[in-house]
Amino acid sequence: MTRLSAAQRDTFASQGYLSPLDGLAASEATEHCRQLEKLIAPTGDRPNGRLRNKPHLLLYWAACVVRDARIVDTVAELIGPDLLVSNSTLFVKAPHDSGYVAWHQDLAYWDMHPEKVVTAWVALTDSTVANGCVRVVPGSHRAPMLPHQLARDPNNRLIRGQTVGRAISPDEEVCLELRPGQFSLHHGRLLHGSPANPSGALRAGLAVRYIPTDVRQGGPRHSATLVRGTDRFGHYDLEPAARFDFDPITRAYHVRSLRRYAAHVVWQTLRRPSLQQLGLIGRLGARVDILRALLG
Repeated sequence: MTRLSAAQRDTFASQGYLSPLDGLAASEATEHCRQLEKLIAPTGDRPNGRLRNKPHLLLYWAACVVRDARIVDTVAELIGPDLLVSNSTLFVKAPHDSGYVAWHQDLAYWDMHPEKVVTAWVALTDSTVANGCVRVVPGSHRAPMLPHQLARDPNNRLIRGQTVGRAISPDEEVCLELRPGQFSLHHGRLLHGSPANPSGALRAGLAVRYIPTDVRQGGPRHSATLVRGTDRFGHYDLEPAARFDFDPITRAYHVRSLRRYAAHVVWQTLRRPSLQQLGLIGRLGARVDILRALLG
């Protein structure tokens, strides 16, 4: 069944995003969020570094979401039938949370070729202007990649602290408001970010990065999850599906995956050494929570 119209595919090609799209039932998203809230309550309604990155290898509901045909089949219409999940990330903003996601382009640091990367941002709660929804700059994926800086802002939820080196004016941006269960899609080069959550309500979503199986990632060999079709290229070690929360088999893959991410950061630094990159490694080493998440 075709999930996207020709007009929607044209819009994605020209604007770099589609939103909102119907995915999960609202009741499903709410139940997933209930489980997540119970899990993160001891840490102040914020997932730690370990849980935040690749939660589909730790949580059964997240493993189901990244494979959900209502999402995966939609992505397939944009980038092809054989799909891997290279990464997933929980973006959770507690009520009155000062954390934000700086303006950035995903592919600035991912070293993926060809650049056929689509991110599905799946809302587990309402995601609105009032609570810090994702914002994008339409058409920015068609321009050359912007230079990024590795800033030292503890409120920037991006692990590297990256941010584009120019200001974004309000008239450039579009806010992607979503109801629970809805999702947006954006191209890996699209300029996007999200502000803090000044509201009294939790805002939570799962970002899932989909790539066709022919896409390579530079640096040390990575792992990925096959969610549709067949992998005829073998560029990645394939991850199994979590059978239940904190499945010991997928937990082992999760630890190895985070270590490979740390190795990728080091590889990038050695390949293009700079004071900013060296400073990033120093900051990761100084942040015990991140270091534990990356090295297990």
